[in-house]
Amino acid sequence: MKRENYVIGVDYGSDSCRGVLIDALDGREISSSVFEYPRWKEKKYCNPGENRFRQHPLDYIEGLKYVVTECLKNITEETRKSIKGISIDTTGSTPAAV
Repeated sequence: MKRENYVIGVDYGSDSCRGVLIDALDGREISSSVFEYPRWKEKKYCNPGENRFRQHPLDYIEGLKYVVTECLKNITEETRKSIKGISIDTTGSTPAAV
């Protein structure tokens, strides 16, 4: 019986959220996805002249939904059932997921 363990990693950055599905036993990348924050692209909540760079909370929520859904899109049901965890990484200014 083949033993499989997969994990999903999510990274929140200044302008995008990135997701990756990894085989935890050998480090292979199975799939990945990037979600560019739409409000950031529209330059909302930011004013570079005042050194103010903010994201809207919906960018984080929409980003999480998008990257996880995309990472799971083309994998088998067996692989889905073998996902053991999710990890979240953020920049210092990004609120941590609760």
